[in-house]
Amino acid sequence: MFFDTIFGRNFGRVYLSKVIVVCHGFPYEPGSVVDKGYGELAEFFSKIAPTLIFDFSGCGKSFGIFGIKNWIEDVKRIAEKFEKVSLIGYSLGGLIAIEAGKELKNLEKLVAISTPIPEIFNEERIKLMFENAVKIMRLDSFGRFREEMRMASELDPKRSIKKIMVPKLIVHGTKDEVVPFECGEEIYEIAEEPKAFLKVIGGNHFLRKELKVMQLVSEWLEGKIIDKEIEIKL
Repeated sequence: MFFDTIFGRNFGRVYLSKVIVVCHGFPYEPGSVVDKGYGELAEFFSKIAPTLIFDFSGCGKSFGIFGIKNWIEDVKRIAEKFEKVSLIGYSLGGLIAIEAGKELKNLEKLVAISTPIPEIFNEERIKLMFENAVKIMRLDSFGRFREEMRMASELDPKRSIKKIMVPKLIVHGTKDEVVPFECGEEIYEIAEEPKAFLKVIGGNHFLRKELKVMQLVSEWLEGKIIDKEIEIKL
């Protein structure tokens, strides 16, 4: 893939063949990923490879409306532009990364952070998510949103992760107040080799804000960490 840009007086064309694609989670505040610290995160991971951040459909500066199928298509559409891609998914973005990743022939590595399993999407949670999301995302009615989240509840990361044969890193905090720690454990246990699990003792749901955690993710992506089970304390 290439893109054109201007460097002062000069036209330039940048070619990219290998990238890291970061998939954000379900928004809890307004704005684009560039307004929420993902830019700094991308700059951090760019030391390994060019890193791409984007707004899912219905979010931030992107077009369209929220939808589980839309989000999976978003990842596939972007990832297929490159020769090699590694995916980093946060929360719901982790679930989407797993679902899209199982179909990507150019997938090199996968990192799923604070990723939910379907059982947590109950009616009460769906209502709370909608009440906040309707203020900051492009959505249809509550009925349609409920259908989309029920579609998410039909996704099975434990089944899908078994179809991903590239190296996988599952990351979860023991004090995650949004997605229980057990979700990460279950996804890791069912995943096929090669795989690794990063247990963040005392870590909450927003591990992307923890430099210590992201440093370990970076080292794993670089191949510097070969341990299957890693533990750190915050």
